[in-house]
Amino acid sequence: MRFVIWFGALLPAWYALIRLSVEIQPEWMRESFIFLEQFIPFTLTKFPTDPLKFLTDLSGDSAFWLLALTLTFTPVRVFLKLNLIRYRRLAGLFSFFYALIHAMLFIGIDQEFHVGGVIHEVLTKPFIAFGMGAFVIMLTMALTSTKKLFGLFRTWHRMVYIAAVLIVVHYLMSHKTITWDHISMAGVLISLLVLRLIKR
Repeated sequence: MRFVIWFGALLPAWYALIRLSVEIQPEWMRESFIFLEQFIPFTLTKFPTDPLKFLTDLSGDSAFWLLALTLTFTPVRVFLKLNLIRYRRLAGLFSFFYALIHAMLFIGIDQEFHVGGVIHEVLTKPFIAFGMGAFVIMLTMALTSTKKLFGLFRTWHRMVYIAAVLIVVHYLMSHKTITWDHISMAGVLISLLVLRLIKR
């Protein structure tokens, strides 16, 4: 199971590497990706038209789905009697890993580490404020996820519920037009959150 989580969690990173290295790939590799494109709903042979947006969306979506995976472990234990809780920390840390990349792309690339610019964006754009709030919670959870610190900060880790709600709001508000795909994606996280709250 640990291997499955590692493999699945690193797929977005490999996907980004493939897309960003299109122009320097050897011919045999490019032909292999052309072949694979026939069977998977992903573009593998085209450099992103907007690399920053591509990486921002990919890292944000990856953090979103890995957080959703993290929230599934408790309902699976309660309703299916399958105890996979020991893998929850690993999935959670991968979710934070992509959330960190997502935040750093905004702070480091978009705002060029300009503190005043970051504060201005947070204060004037609510969806960024929601996202930053969720990131702060996830950062604290990641820093206190060791066995020794988790016992001391167990109550704080319940803030994951608030983080999940903030992430859903951030995700929906970040799109100019909300489609059923966006609503469905947000609904998955909210449903998992409700299932986890029903019985811990």
